[in-house]
Formats: sequence, structure tokens, C-alpha cells
Amino acid sequence: MDLSTLVVEPLSTSLNKSNIVITENYGLDGSSGFWWLKFTFDYMLEKAIAMRLTNFKYDSKGNIWTLEIEKCHYLSIKNADNRVSFDMEDELVNVNELKRLRGCAFNNEKLQDYLETNVVPLITKKIKYTKFAPQFRFFLSHKAKDKPLMRTFKAGLKFLGYSTWIDESDMPIVAHLPSALKISIDDCDCFVAWLNEEYFKSEYCTAELLYAKNRGKIILPFGVFSEIKTRLREDENLIFLEGLLISNPNEMSFFEVLRRIDETLFNFEKMALPSS
Repeated sequence: MDLSTLVVEPLSTSLNKSNIVITENYGLDGSSGFWWLKFTFDYMLEKAIAMRLTNFKYDSKGNIWTLEIEKCHYLSIKNADNRVSFDMEDELVNVNELKRLRGCAFNNEKLQDYLETNVVPLITKKIKYTKFAPQFRFFLSHKAKDKPLMRTFKAGLKFLGYSTWIDESDMPIVAHLPSALKISIDDCDCFVAWLNEEYFKSEYCTAELLYAKNRGKIILPFGVFSEIKTRLREDENLIFLEGLLISNPNEMSFFEVLRRIDETLFNFEKMALPSS
């Protein structure tokens, strides 16, 4: 038998690519303040990877969402003792995602499509990263009001395996803030800028952005272009941002934004890896 000639077919169908099966759907109809959604999907040769998405892991207040892998052979997850998860703590993110979820809660096909588009790609990427850990490091540049959102993104990136700098707890131990910022930007590979009016009014934020540009870092900007275009065009130091693809986070799910960050870095990292 010559295994090199064997074509391995993933466990999938054309109508439901990952063979997603909804096993539990409680509370998404709004009948309760808390809810959970359990489902399984197939990936390559593994059948029924078990997932849970819920706002009920810690308490019934529903403020914190959790995405949890309950069973996955590829990740050596067999029981509750070694489950892997990350928390989404930003309330606005969770409110927006809940609207999307409830919009398809009563239609199994739409719910499967939501999971196929938003959740499954993150899990399959985490599985792929068992072969090599992501080496690229992030700097999340933002104003204080956006810190809860950035912490949620940090949790998602950590879930995938990335090293991420966000606030004081991640700073190198140096005498003062500007030095810590400079060292952290020097050490990062990708600079994620969360752009808004408050961002551009901050001396620290603009200094971070321009230093990252001068250091040749990969810059991923997010913001509502119509709200910031005047600011960009009136400052010759910032006009370079208009030549970048500024993604509007209001038009994307949290999972889509997280996936865009990861896919951009994954493509750069692939180019950096030695060819076999």
C-alpha cells in the first residue's frame, strides 16, 4: 500500500461544511438573562469536536461571555479538567454579538452559518497552531475608554497563542512610561491601532503610532473612517493611515475582527518561516 497516493477527505458536506450539530440551545430566545449554546463540528479526521458558548460560566448576570472547547482530540482535551477557554468581558462587544446570535437563534441553518463563519475558524486555527506556536507579538494601542475591549482582544489572541502587550501589567520594568512604551513597541511585530477622536487627542497614542510607523512595524488600524478622515487629512504625519485598510469594527463581529488580526499576522509569519 502506498499511503502517499491516498487522498484524505475531511468529514464534511457541501451544505454544512463542518458538519455543525447544535446539541443545546438555551436562553437565546430572550426568555432568560443567561444562556448557553453547545454544538459539535468536524475537522479533518476528527468528528464531533465539542464547544460551548455561554454567558453563564461565572454567574447569572450575563456580563462575561466564555468560548470553551469541551472536547478535542487534536488539542488533547478529553474532560472538564483540561478544557480550554477564553472570556469576553467587554459589555458592548457582548451586546452586539448577542444581537447577531438572537437574529439566527430560531433558524438552525442561520445559526450553523454564524458558528461556521465566526467561531469554527478560530478553533481550527488554534488546532493548526499546535504544529508551531505564533511568534509574532502584538501591541494594542488604545485610549483608556477602550481598555475593556482591548482586554477582550488580548484574551482572544492569548487563546490562539500570541504574546500581546496592552497595559501596565505587561510593561517592562523601567523608570517611566515613555521608556516602557518605546521598549514594548520595539519588541512587538504588529501594532494594532484602535482609532477614534479620543485616540488622536492623546499625545501618548499618536506618539506610539508614529514611532511604530518609523520602526517599520506592521500597522493594523481599526476605526470608523467617516469619523476620523478629517483628522487624518489635516495632519501630514497621519495621512499615511488613509493608504492602509482601516477596518470598521462596527460592521464586523468580534470574532471577525479577531480573525482579521490573526490572518494578517499568519500571512506575514508564513513568509518569515523557512521553506521546506
